[in-house]
Amino acid sequence: MKERIAYCLLLIVCVLAYFKVLQADFLYYWDDQVIVMNQYTVGGWNWNNLWHICTDFHAGQYASVMEMNFLILYTFFGYDPFWFHLANLCWHLGCVCLVGLFVVRLLKIHGCFSNRDIHLIAFLTALIFSIHPFNVEAVAWVSAVKILIYSFFYLLAAICYLRYIRTMAKKDYLLTLFLFIVSFLAKEQAVTLPFLLILIDWFGHRNLREENLWVEKLPFFVLSLFFGIITILSQQGGGDAPVYPFVQRMILACYTLFEYLTKSLFPIGLNYLYPFPILPGESLPIRFWIYPFLVICLVSWLWVNRKNRLLLFGACFFFIHLLVALNIISTSRQAIVADRYSYISNIGIVFLMAVILVWLKSKWENTYKWKGILAAFLIYSFYLGGYTHIYSTRWENTEKVKLHINELLKEREMTDKKQAQSE
Repeated sequence: MKERIAYCLLLIVCVLAYFKVLQADFLYYWDDQVIVMNQYTVGGWNWNNLWHICTDFHAGQYASVMEMNFLILYTFFGYDPFWFHLANLCWHLGCVCLVGLFVVRLLKIHGCFSNRDIHLIAFLTALIFSIHPFNVEAVAWVSAVKILIYSFFYLLAAICYLRYIRTMAKKDYLLTLFLFIVSFLAKEQAVTLPFLLILIDWFGHRNLREENLWVEKLPFFVLSLFFGIITILSQQGGGDAPVYPFVQRMILACYTLFEYLTKSLFPIGLNYLYPFPILPGESLPIRFWIYPFLVICLVSWLWVNRKNRLLLFGACFFFIHLLVALNIISTSRQAIVADRYSYISNIGIVFLMAVILVWLKSKWENTYKWKGILAAFLIYSFYLGGYTHIYSTRWENTEKVKLHINELLKEREMTDKKQAQSE
């Protein structure tokens, strides 16, 4: 009963942070007029339209489940933006609940916390995730619903796999496989699921040397490879991709990783667009060469603490789900960082925050140190929720988006001039 009340309060807090998005319009000339308002949405429930939804590449992507989501909404409500935004918010609320359930199931197979601490860590993880401003883009932008839908079925697949580990029932294994397919049909980032399953195996103390463990992953890797090919084919119609030399791509990948990490911990200055710092053919500023060094330092620190499974799980969870967003492989994206791509990966960071908080509670409970830490956490939570509430209003309409992007581009132009003068 207490858990239900806690999660009801959690969902209420999330709605309070996001309710302004329900008053927003579509973002015309910012993908909504192509991704949402298209021939598939208005095509109706006939076999010809459903066939094209399931087989066509559209606007450089393949996301048939997302198109089905739009078709259902249009059938009942037409192009009323309120219902599309409400659907986005509901998908997010569903993901919040699944994050809590995933953490509970995960920590139970790990077996290092009491039942009370497990539910506390799960609640705190879901709380921070629910109001984190890094998730605003995915919730407030109708076209980004594919992130929410893929994440919903992706988390369901992970939860189902955790049950499979416990029961070894064939139906749980097949359901995990099915949910993996549905997740990819919403967004290509789902291809990382096989790596997450192996990470869960390691965290749950399964023997990674067992042949059967790898045999059961084979269908997932085959599907992941197949889905990867589909993604590459769909990207060919999505516009020209910025092509950088291999060395520059590696350095930019290190920079991108740290951008996602710092914005997950300290979400400051979030925006709609984070342009590549250079154009193809330009030399990379010297300051970017520090990022490979920082990555080496981070990996070394994790290696020293490799016996800490909680730390390593959170870090690997974060990294695995950013693999397809680090620009190691050239894609049609025109931004080096996009808030929406961190939606799943951010769970790894907020999970570690929750674990550390509960660990400090058990160590310093009933002391002034704990009261100070609790006060700091409450301030941090209010900051996240307040930032989310304010930032979500920036997605009200196309005019506001363009206004902030123009300001961003002017700031970048001034920064580039200053750097050029200093060099």
